[in-house]
Amino acid sequence: MADIRFTDATQDDVKAVTDCIRAAYSKARETIDDLPDVTGGLAQDIADHRVILALGNDELVGVIIFAQQGDVMKVINLAVSPAAQGQGVAGKLLSRAEIDARDAGCTHMELRTHRLMQDTRAIYAHLGWVETELAGNSVAMRKDL
Repeated sequence: MADIRFTDATQDDVKAVTDCIRAAYSKARETIDDLPDVTGGLAQDIADHRVILALGNDELVGVIIFAQQGDVMKVINLAVSPAAQGQGVAGKLLSRAEIDARDAGCTHMELRTHRLMQDTRAIYAHLGWVETELAGNSVAMRKDL
């Protein structure tokens, strides 16, 4: 993917964000029975948290939702459309969130993913995230800033 442009999500983007997240998780949903729905409450997420959209050729190719909690920046959701996967979009979105985290004085970032999402876990590890806890099907990860 040549050029990625970033923009903050607005309430007008709820449907596009929902569609992007649903598409990004569709393959995992085929094999992971207990994968929670991560598309509910997106209008509230946009109102309450930082939501950055990645646009390629003016089409939504990815989204990251994150929020500061004390000295931690929590990644709530990260999704890349299937057509854009493997092109560095996730890394670019995480880098944008890291900039915000550093600017806000955060010491590290945290997220949770599903134990069976091996490709996702591998991407995070490649980008410098470390697994800190495995509880049931939930994997906690951390990246120091």
